[in-house]
Amino acid sequence: HFPRNPAPDFLQYMGERPEVTSHDGKPKKAKTNKQKEINNMKKRNITFTTILLVLGCFAMGSAPSASATPTPVPVTITATFDFAGFPDVTGTFTTSGALTISGPATMHVDLNYNGTRAHCVVTLIAPLGNIIIDQECQFATRPPSGRWEIVSGTGAYANLNGNGSLTMPPPLNEAMTGFIYQ
Repeated sequence: HFPRNPAPDFLQYMGERPEVTSHDGKPKKAKTNKQKEINNMKKRNITFTTILLVLGCFAMGSAPSASATPTPVPVTITATFDFAGFPDVTGTFTTSGALTISGPATMHVDLNYNGTRAHCVVTLIAPLGNIIIDQECQFATRPPSGRWEIVSGTGAYANLNGNGSLTMPPPLNEAMTGFIYQ
């Protein structure tokens, strides 16, 4: 008699390696655990190296260069205005220090409800472009004082940055001192 379901004899296959058929129909030997381990290590090394390269690129791209730190250069901007057309006034300006230009100027004045503070937008009209300056002024001091900042420019002044303090000595002057960052 032969038993209907003989117990499998796993030892008979110990020395054999199973064949695997690929999609092109050619039989291939199955990879050993050692080969699989080596291939997995290669894939991990490639992945790890790629991640390090990407992180390195981000780190280098965000690091400021030595030339990116702007140098502050002192500047003085003096403007005189005719307030006959208030709140939109006209006048002239001159500069010294980091800028040496002069020309016409305009200023729009927005006073707060009781007239103790003002936000002004000054436009300096120079031969090579315009410079737009925001001013925040307080009239509670004598002479009135405040802060100024270059907010935009055109032409040669398109990337100009600067800020500082201002006073408004009589009669109708705007005396801005501060720095241009080059």
